Parts: sequence; C-alpha cells; structure tokens
Amino acid sequence: MARPKDADPEQTRATILDAAEDEFADRGFHGTRMVAIAKGAGVTHGLLHYYFGSKDRLYEQVVGRLCGLHQQLFEQLVCDGISLTPRDLVLESFDLFWAHPNQVRIMLWEMASADDRVERSMKAFYDAMAGVLSNLTADAPRASEPGRDPRDVYVSILGALVVYFFRDPAIKRLFGANRFSEEDRKRRRAHIGALLDLLL
Repeated sequence: MARPKDADPEQTRATILDAAEDEFADRGFHGTRMVAIAKGAGVTHGLLHYYFGSKDRLYEQVVGRLCGLHQQLFEQLVCDGISLTPRDLVLESFDLFWAHPNQVRIMLWEMASADDRVERSMKAFYDAMAGVLSNLTADAPRASEPGRDPRDVYVSILGALVVYFFRDPAIKRLFGANRFSEEDRKRRRAHIGALLDLLL
C-alpha cells in the first residue's frame, strides 16, 4: 500500500497506538478487533495495516511503549546512583501507574496469558526491574527480620497497587466508577505509604 498523502505519519502512528492501547487494556489481545481500533483512531482499516501490518505487530508496539515507561524509570534510578529504599521504588511505581493505568491492565492480561507475543519487550522490562531490585538498600529498621526482604515487600505491595486499577464491579462499588481524581490519588498514595510504614 502506498503511503497516504497529506498525512503526518508520526501523529497517525501515535493516534493508532493510543486507540489500540485503550482497546487492548479493556479486552486483552484476543478480545480486541482491529476494526474497533481503526474506529477508535478515526482511520481506515487499510491505513491501520499500512502502519502496523498485523494485530500482533501492533500489540507488540503497544506493550513495548508501555513497558518502556517503567523500564526507563528503573534504568534512570540505577544510572543516577540513588540509594533506593523499597518505599521509594513502590511510590515511584505508583506515580507511574497512576499516570498510565493502561500499563497495569495490559500487563495483567499478558501475565495471565501463555503466549509469547511480546517476550522481547517484557524481558527487557523484567531485566530492568531486576537490576533495580538488586540495588535496593535494606536500611529500614526491620529489614533484617524474617519475611521483610525488600524484594518481597516490593512485589507484595505491587499487588496492592495494581488491584485498584481493575475494572471490577467490586472495586467500582467500593470507590466509585470515577476514582481517579487528584484527591483520590493523594488518598491512595497516602494509604500505600501507610502500608509500607507497617511493613518496613
């Protein structure tokens, strides 16, 4: 297919990726249809294939873009030589998840899948995360007590972070369908901090 005339390719790609991200976050890979992505992006089905070729390729690009956000954070923290605590890392992750909630939803779909569609993107993400975890400082007063390994604390609290972003009837009933205001962010962040204070 020839390149469309009078089109801004970078803007078109970004618009398609944004629409695809929303669809994959809501429905997962198997439940998402390319026609729905095209409609959400306001482009033709043919244009969608011109830029990405296939659903697998588009999904790989979406996941790579989202994983890259967290990977970049992890790598920056390591490069800066910051003496990290588990609390620092959890709250940094919370801020990133809040700014990009689709990252949580798509990664949960992917973790529940046995497919290897995005192995490269996910591997880079996990390698970066492992690098940060290996550099965590254990300077909390109770860090040496059994069951308080900083890595375990981070992974356990990470679970507490992601559940809030579920589009689940029980979560909506507890917090309301529109639970992402600035006031909600401050309340939830303070709660995560309080949990960390209990554990560390």
